[in-house]
Amino acid sequence: MADKLLNPTMPQAVADRQPVGDNMSLRDIKRSMKKDPDGHGISALGYDGVLRTFDNERNVLDAVGLNPTQIREYYDGLPMPGRLLTADGRNISRWDMFHPDAENIPRKFTEEDIATTRAYNEELERRGVTSCILGKLADDGESNLR
Repeated sequence: MADKLLNPTMPQAVADRQPVGDNMSLRDIKRSMKKDPDGHGISALGYDGVLRTFDNERNVLDAVGLNPTQIREYYDGLPMPGRLLTADGRNISRWDMFHPDAENIPRKFTEEDIATTRAYNEELERRGVTSCILGKLADDGESNLR
């Protein structure tokens, strides 16, 4: 209760959140996180091991410190940045989770980025290949920019 009183900038819903268990799957963590109500937000794992959801303006909506196993699950099948090999988001303070360094905030997509990705996706569709980039994601529907 004292933490809630010491940090008046933290939304009440976040302060009341139950701690994420070390055995919770990444999929369950992502589903439990607050998302942008307009559907234009994104989620990103920072170099500090914290998974954050952001609105379109890159304000932090929610944040969860991941353990090393959950971080590896995030990168399952993909090369993992070396800095994350020793990351443990459980060691990050609540303040830092919701006020990340610039390197842990994804850059905004430019109109050129969006147009390039859309053109790429349209080319894939013409060839019969499906893509979830800039479209609706199959498993959790986080992205919906079209």
